[in-house]
Amino acid sequence: MESEGLKQFLKSVGDSVFLLNTICVGLDGVADGTVTKSNDLTITWEPRDPKASALQARAHAIKSALVFVEEALLDYIKFISECENQAPLVKKIGGIEGAAEKVAQLSKSSALSGMPAYWEPLVVLLVRWRNRVVHGSTSRFSQHYRNILIEHEDGIKANHAAISISDTLKHFDEGSITLKDFSTMIAVTIRFVRWVDQHLTPTITDLESFANLIKDKHLEVVYKNVIGVNGEKRQKRKFDYFISQNFKSISESERNDLFKARYLVKDRI
Repeated sequence: MESEGLKQFLKSVGDSVFLLNTICVGLDGVADGTVTKSNDLTITWEPRDPKASALQARAHAIKSALVFVEEALLDYIKFISECENQAPLVKKIGGIEGAAEKVAQLSKSSALSGMPAYWEPLVVLLVRWRNRVVHGSTSRFSQHYRNILIEHEDGIKANHAAISISDTLKHFDEGSITLKDFSTMIAVTIRFVRWVDQHLTPTITDLESFANLIKDKHLEVVYKNVIGVNGEKRQKRKFDYFISQNFKSISESERNDLFKARYLVKDRI
């Protein structure tokens, strides 16, 4: 079963990818001249070269989407590090500085053995690329990770739309990202998170994890209103509805346990 953290991650990434694809479709029309500015748009837009402008806009959109995907990844890592059923190595990740370092630490979990070797380097590459986009940094990609990707170049090409990982690394060094680079890193990041979720099976049924997720979703007031109604039966109905709307991965038995501890959860938010 997918954890609540995984569901949120997939939704956030899915939304970002859909919106990026929508932008790219529109920009294709700009590039070939089939799309022009509507009179209803009160903006100034007079490109000298529509095709070049469309390519620049697409690159900007890809970079923006990269930021949202990395945020979704960090939210998932935060979620799993706060789950009480995790090993100490995983719980410590929340206190580690740097997204790339968090990914590297998570990948060390013995429960994740068997993960394809190139997944971790590609997820870290996504993080490093995001840092360059946001901070204009000269963030480097380690030779260790480069060697792993080059070693698995044929496998990556076979599994990911015939992409050349050598070209992707060249694009990173040059500061230019293509839609194919982005799509490949996203696909691998999704597989990486799914693998983590499947093998570490994070749950939010302990009080601390449940309270933290309520806070992350900014549902504190809603939750307090739910358990503030008069009568246990009415509280239970509202509580069950609250869970079904916001935490669909929680089973009925887990929901019942959380209801019994509802006031302890309230004290933690």
